[in-house]
Amino acid sequence: MFSSTSLLICAFFASTVFGIPTVHPDGGIARHVGHHVAPFGSNGGTTTKTATSMPTSTPPVSKAPGVLTSSMWGGAGLESPANTYRSVTGTLVVPNLRPAAGGASTGYYGGSAWVGLDGLTCQTSLVAAGINFIYFNESITVNTWTDVYPNPGADLSMAVNAGDTIKLTVTATSTTTATAVVENLSNGQSSTVSLTSPSPLCLANAEWIVEDFQESTFLIPFANFGSITFTDASATTQSGSTVGPSGSGSHLINMVQGTLQFTSASSDASSVTVDYLTSIPF
Repeated sequence: MFSSTSLLICAFFASTVFGIPTVHPDGGIARHVGHHVAPFGSNGGTTTKTATSMPTSTPPVSKAPGVLTSSMWGGAGLESPANTYRSVTGTLVVPNLRPAAGGASTGYYGGSAWVGLDGLTCQTSLVAAGINFIYFNESITVNTWTDVYPNPGADLSMAVNAGDTIKLTVTATSTTTATAVVENLSNGQSSTVSLTSPSPLCLANAEWIVEDFQESTFLIPFANFGSITFTDASATTQSGSTVGPSGSGSHLINMVQGTLQFTSASSDASSVTVDYLTSIPF
């Protein structure tokens, strides 16, 4: 899902009666095509705030859990004070893709799934590792990648097929460095990548996300992935304790484009599930 030549600028919308996370209200930073920090509205979703290329003001303080909506993301994220988290991990099964609901079997559809640190509210950097999955003309292609904003993302040389079990782990080794480990538990391949951020990590967020990403200037048609569950999902704090995705400061995120809700997210103490509902056919 990453692109070394283009950045995504998009909008998030708040949809919760519980509270709004401390996402920058006026602007955010893009990482690669879809991985980004972007604003949530602050008035129950009645207006849309559009991300700009850099933050422009200080976010409000709020740590109330709630359900959020995003034009790009579905999944779950944790929000805490700066310097809380050290690592995030999750394991998923690569989905067997189908066309978008009502779409042609010969069409082009895709998406991605990833774990990351600092994607939800931090405005200076983000580190992540994940997979892209593409359905094209009844064939499925999967690739793995790592990313650190604002540097270009990098594909990994790993064989991955639908049905494979992939473990993703991102660990901050300092406020400007991290290690990403991608393991294909089905074939034994793994890759470890050292990442360096030109801007300090906040270490305030951990995420487990399924995403509709952008190629060039448009969102690709979102594939019907059925359901993706991040199992053994957890974040490790700087003090060494382990926090589950439904812990303190947690947010569920549902993907909504226009009037259509594309995904529905749920979580428990050790997993995050994102269910496909619908999408716009190609």
